[in-house]
Amino acid sequence: MKKNQGGYAPEKASFREYLGIFKGIKLPWLFIILIFAATIGSTMAGLSVSFFTGDMVDANGDVPTAQLVSFALGYLAMAACSAGSVIFQGIASERINLGLRRKLWRKIIYTRQSCYDKDGGEMLISRVTTDCDFASKLLTTIVGFLSIAVSLYMYIFQMYGLSVKIANYVMLLVPASILIGWGYAKLKFLIAQKTQAMLAGSTAYLAERTRNLSMVKISNTQEQEIRLGEQKFQEQYVMQIKTGLMNAFYTSLQTLYSIISVVIPFAVGAGLVAKNVLTVGDVIAFYAIAGAVGTYFTNVIDSVGAIRQANGALARVINTMKLPDEQVEEGRDLDEPDADLHFVDVRFGYGEEDVLKQVTCQIPKHKVTAIIGSNGSGKTTLFKLTERLYDPRGGEVRFGATDAKEYNLHAWRKAFGMVAQGSPLLEGTIRENICYGCERMVSEEELVKVAKETGVYEFVSKLPDGFETLVAPGGENFSGGQRQCIAIARAMMCSPDYLLLDEATSNLDAKSERAVIDGLERLMRGRTTVVIAHSLAAIRHADHVIVLKDGKVNASGRPEEILAETDNYLIQVMNRKKPQMA
Repeated sequence: MKKNQGGYAPEKASFREYLGIFKGIKLPWLFIILIFAATIGSTMAGLSVSFFTGDMVDANGDVPTAQLVSFALGYLAMAACSAGSVIFQGIASERINLGLRRKLWRKIIYTRQSCYDKDGGEMLISRVTTDCDFASKLLTTIVGFLSIAVSLYMYIFQMYGLSVKIANYVMLLVPASILIGWGYAKLKFLIAQKTQAMLAGSTAYLAERTRNLSMVKISNTQEQEIRLGEQKFQEQYVMQIKTGLMNAFYTSLQTLYSIISVVIPFAVGAGLVAKNVLTVGDVIAFYAIAGAVGTYFTNVIDSVGAIRQANGALARVINTMKLPDEQVEEGRDLDEPDADLHFVDVRFGYGEEDVLKQVTCQIPKHKVTAIIGSNGSGKTTLFKLTERLYDPRGGEVRFGATDAKEYNLHAWRKAFGMVAQGSPLLEGTIRENICYGCERMVSEEELVKVAKETGVYEFVSKLPDGFETLVAPGGENFSGGQRQCIAIARAMMCSPDYLLLDEATSNLDAKSERAVIDGLERLMRGRTTVVIAHSLAAIRHADHVIVLKDGKVNASGRPEEILAETDNYLIQVMNRKKPQMA
């Protein structure tokens, strides 16, 4: 897409795609109809008030009581309809926003992992929190636009009924309104698009930096981050100023139209009164109607601008909706006996360059397999392919002799339990974190048993709220070792057939490590276990070892076979120096 001079490419979508946003959302048609009806009712009441005003002027003070009552009722009806329109629009907007947020959140949850690689998903925050609001704005603005069009027709019809000559002068506003409206809408679209994109970027930056504030502090980069933040705030300031200028232009336009709606009826009407063509009351009534027409013209301009602005924001939502989904229920159930996992000529990379290059290896069932290699050799990537967070670019991951893609993702991932170094915790209670992902009811006895086996019970039992203790964002109210214990307990609670352990005991002290290792050994019995190892000690109890180097399998086999291949081979792979003899 071609970028403008500022380097920003506005996102666009077709009208059909805009309408597609509302597919699957229960629209509040009753309130939409009420919005339209209230607007038309306000227009009719306004017209009656305008004519009553003219009649009262021509009555020279001799106004019948019934007419005064009708005048008062007309004002009350106009006020009630206007208030009702605002209330109905508010309810309709929030119902539409709620429906779209639900739909978009579901989409984000099921979107393929690769779609988050570029920004970690941070930019998607504004799609749910901000951009969704424009869906209701688009729909209610379109409804408002239609009601304004009907109201304009009613007012213009009445104007021509009073005076064709004055009405023709007032209608000179039409071409001016079209020209101004087109330019205003285009400019508002570009400013709104850039503003939303800038806000999304700022939100992503602030979320990412505050989440990693400890790294900022220990890196002594506070001043650097302050400058980056100030730069983003400055960009936000500039865009808000531009938005303010647009609003000021619209306000000035309203004032100009108000002046014109006064000048034309009285300037032209004075001559017609002198010629006894119109009465003073007619001119007053025409002035009131012309004022309403001027207001409607400015509302039309604003509505066009609002529709263009909403289109810009919704284009980003539409593009998010286009992201590819994980089809978690498609394929066969994994209801077969455990089998060996095979990687056959697997290639994969996050960017253009492959991380794994023609990897062929086997993970034997009911055995402990250790995957070792230096940093960047592809160990964690191999885990991600095992979990099927990504699909290989080439080759296959096989369950026995069957391509893993033939099994549905839900069943596949249910069979795997993952404990990564620094496993994250979610906001909620300790109980909820341990039972997260468990599809069965967990008894208190089972919870306590698993907690004791993983060392969780030792510190949880000392907390006032026990398992109901709330976990802060990221688990920051627990130590790294405690978070790891909870993550291991979560994996044990789900009782998976296959275990993936990425340095699962790396953050534990000696006492906790012993308790966790005992628990893991019980859990590992009879299960296929894969361990990412960064130390020689971690492979002592392995049945099978896979050595990765530069994204390729450098060696595989039993530990003693690997050790026998070359002198201190594993030490070299681990980037460890050979101990010096005294």
